[in-house]
Amino acid sequence: MGEKTVNMTQGAIWPKMAGFAFPVLLGLLCQRIYNFADAYIVGRYLGDNALAAVSIAGTATYMLFSVIMGLTTGVSVVISRHYGAGEEEQVVKTFATSIYVALAAAVLITILGVVCTKPLLRILQTSQELMPQASVYLVIIFAGAAGTMLYNWIAAVLRSLGNSVVPLIFLVISSVLNVVLDIAFVAWIPMGVAGAAIATVASQVISGLLCLAYALKVLPFLRISRKQLVCHRELVRAILVYGIPTGLQMSIISVSDMTLQAVVNTYSTALVVAYGVCLKVEGLGFQLGDAIGTALGTFVGQNVGAERFDRVKKGVRCAYLMNLISYGIFTPSVFFLAEPIMKAFTDNADSIRYGVEYMRIFSVFFLAGGLLVVYHNILRPAGDVKVTILMGVSEVVTRIGFAFLFSALFGYYGLWWVSPVTWVCAALVGCVRYYSGKWEEKARRQLRQEKESAEGAFIRTEKQ
Repeated sequence: MGEKTVNMTQGAIWPKMAGFAFPVLLGLLCQRIYNFADAYIVGRYLGDNALAAVSIAGTATYMLFSVIMGLTTGVSVVISRHYGAGEEEQVVKTFATSIYVALAAAVLITILGVVCTKPLLRILQTSQELMPQASVYLVIIFAGAAGTMLYNWIAAVLRSLGNSVVPLIFLVISSVLNVVLDIAFVAWIPMGVAGAAIATVASQVISGLLCLAYALKVLPFLRISRKQLVCHRELVRAILVYGIPTGLQMSIISVSDMTLQAVVNTYSTALVVAYGVCLKVEGLGFQLGDAIGTALGTFVGQNVGAERFDRVKKGVRCAYLMNLISYGIFTPSVFFLAEPIMKAFTDNADSIRYGVEYMRIFSVFFLAGGLLVVYHNILRPAGDVKVTILMGVSEVVTRIGFAFLFSALFGYYGLWWVSPVTWVCAALVGCVRYYSGKWEEKARRQLRQEKESAEGAFIRTEKQ
């Protein structure tokens, strides 16, 4: 299929996984940088109330945008497995089918998001003081859902083919553009939080369009004709089989995140600001695990398609080592730089104190969070999606349960321990499943069924 793709079923594992993960990490970091820039500009120019409103809105957006991440993950898994098996025709058919899936999802998310904005904010116990700004920000973000879907969809297609560099390039462009537009619409043109939301949407649309244009230019087999632009029912089903459980798992996790946010919102604005800043740092830390997990997911998908299960296990061991190295550097950095980080976002002494406390607790548990991402990205592309839902359920149960229990027992300080305990519990579920070996048995069974189904379809076509 050309030099713009990477076959991960052959060659040395470490260089391919590290080479794939590094551009993904840079891309994710760019996303975080413009999220930080968003928060910094809003906090500095619009004040703590606006910063708190944007932080709350960010939690609310995650639930519905989980659908985007789930469906694009489904696209990535299906394409990577066909690519690993050398089935170019199926790759093209899946790409064509995914266009319909992405369009339908974008429309659905836009409608649901705009309609559900205020109910979501009420569920989060958003104060009347913060409600107007949070509502404006959310409506604009949801109205631009198509732009977010566009970028994530085409980036998922490219990554499933082993290309993680191109999505990075256009994400860097998007990040720079977002910061420039943030300054223009918030600092120069007084548009308030609406300006920050418009900057985010505009940058996502542009990066998605550029990424799509590149993909169609350099990968000829993706330039499908009108005749090829067919929605194949069996491939929609395959995408949804992987995508819906992933989206559901992420959605139910977001419910627990919103529950924790709702409990935090019952405290002072200073605590809400601290929690919002810490969430961004926490998210930055998870970018390491997500980059490694994305590389592992593509690696596993291609090698499961090629029935190279021995190679899959070696890839998991590489992922372990990459996590250990990454968090061995990141964790102490956050722990010792917690106070300067908080001071960069707010001058409120109480917010700084709360934020330093929380950062020095969750930073110690980052490795558990990284392992949680590893297990999701070995089990999901291997077809063991039900267990990933179970891992999501364990996150929900522990996060919601401990949010109320710890806050009742220890006040706000107990809230700082909720996420770390949640990561450990969910990672243990994935660990037990992986070392049981049942995921491999299930993957082999699915491959046999897919081959039998394809052979049956070929025979029926020949008879016709």
